[in-house]
Amino acid sequence: MKLDQECILLQNELRKFSQQVLAEKVDELDKAAAFPSDIIKQLAEMGILGAIIPEEMDGAALNLIGLVVSLEELSKVCASTATIVATHNAFFTFPILKFGTDDMRKKYLPLAATGEIIGGYGLPDTNEVAVTKQNDTFTMNGKTLFLLNGEAAGPFITAVDTDKEETQRFVVLIEQNKESVVCTKNNSVLGLKAAGIAKATYSDLPLTPDIIIGGKEKGAEILQATLDFANVCLAAVALGIAQAAAREALKYARERVQFDQPIINFGMIREKIADMNTRIEAARSLVYDAALQYDEGKKYTRSAAMAKYFTGEAAVDITTQAIQVFGGYGYMKDYPVERYFRDAQVINVLGSTPIQGKEVTAKETIG
Repeated sequence: MKLDQECILLQNELRKFSQQVLAEKVDELDKAAAFPSDIIKQLAEMGILGAIIPEEMDGAALNLIGLVVSLEELSKVCASTATIVATHNAFFTFPILKFGTDDMRKKYLPLAATGEIIGGYGLPDTNEVAVTKQNDTFTMNGKTLFLLNGEAAGPFITAVDTDKEETQRFVVLIEQNKESVVCTKNNSVLGLKAAGIAKATYSDLPLTPDIIIGGKEKGAEILQATLDFANVCLAAVALGIAQAAAREALKYARERVQFDQPIINFGMIREKIADMNTRIEAARSLVYDAALQYDEGKKYTRSAAMAKYFTGEAAVDITTQAIQVFGGYGYMKDYPVERYFRDAQVINVLGSTPIQGKEVTAKETIG
């Protein structure tokens, strides 16, 4: 699709920032598994953290196409940084903006727009929690094993189910503190090392009405709406990773000489290059089409699911092919393709797995 002038300017700005600022730090951040606080601060000043927040709340009021463009450019250099921005906008800001109370919007969105808080998201599938009810009060104990942006120490959103006698799904907005909510760094993730992924432990956390987004009856609806929006954003991150891997593979194939000629002259290498770039163009069409459908107010659940699972799987395959182009060097940390491979593996299962995405696509198609 053809981008409008505003998106082109945004794309150029983020590309310049990624290449001139982020590229110098990405390897160091990955090796140290360090949350990129300085980078995120600069992105906040550029308005990217407040991408979808209205201007009256200090946001940039971008459409989804604009956010997709931003995430794609960032993830071409650092998928961890792009994932932080995607989580903040899609998993944290979006449900508050669309379903939160006026008090929630006034309290959190201006701070989220300026980067004073970095919002997080606890993946519901990794919740090991027990919610009990005593009188009219629900209390939660247990853990969230995969908390996106948890290292930023900001508020976060997750979804929990009540006890078996009165099963309801709540989407809750939780503040980190030293008493009932304690977060620690998750050092066991394969990729996205600098994305600030953490674990959260809950001790008698009261689920009071003021932290339940949308009340007690809309949890499933809010969760699906949030996942649809997030799927497009995460697909944009996967798209950027795939492009970075294909770019590096092509560069290496032109430079690497075997049997007195660059390996780009070999048929099998050329076939890999063709396959990579064809899948990237197909993925881009799916991602941008899903974003456009959202911006036009159309139903886009199916398109979002297709974009996420196709692009996620494409990123995994393309990064694998890129490593094979590099040969043994591809498995060494001296080259970025091994980082792209690790990051692609994680993005592929964030939000929704390929199997879940295919099930949603089938359900929406069959009706």
